Amino acid sequence: MARPSMAAQRIKEILDALEVCILKQGMQATSLENIAETANVKRTILRHYIGNRDDIICALSKRWRGIYSAQWQQVIDWLPNNSRSEALIETLFSVGSAEQLNATIIGEALFAEAKRLDAIKDDQQHIMSEFIQHVSDALKVDYPNAGDDKINLVSNGIYANYLMAESLLPLKFKEQVHTLKHSSKLLCTTLNTE
Repeated sequence: MARPSMAAQRIKEILDALEVCILKQGMQATSLENIAETANVKRTILRHYIGNRDDIICALSKRWRGIYSAQWQQVIDWLPNNSRSEALIETLFSVGSAEQLNATIIGEALFAEAKRLDAIKDDQQHIMSEFIQHVSDALKVDYPNAGDDKINLVSNGIYANYLMAESLLPLKFKEQVHTLKHSSKLLCTTLNTE
């Protein structure tokens, strides 16, 4: 009987190790040696299953793109039928757990790599488009008379506030995150004018 492939398990271990390294020392200070040591494998295993350092970073970005999509689906399924946008904003701007903070640090590290790696830039574009689309969909339910252009502008404003809030989480600036949440709610009220 043929031995089952270890590829999926090894790739998971390598990407898990990269996440640990990012949280421990940051992306820039993380080498293939660090990843291999953290994954408890030889450096040749990294190259065999994924590739060089940039390939591993891109694979992690792809993983997080999938995680964000799955999280969006959970949030959308959870949203109430009425006041969807308010519930969504409360969820987006909640100050949460250490797990949320770790996800923010990893997300920011990947975002910084988008400047030099096109695959990550594509993932970030997808993440941004998906965010804006889901926010727009919620706003359309709550503000059916608002024009698509205004809804798109408000969704982009909420996204900008969200990115700022995420960048403030590692600094523990909870009051500023709270202010950005209220700013996003205020943006929504501009949709009442039509």
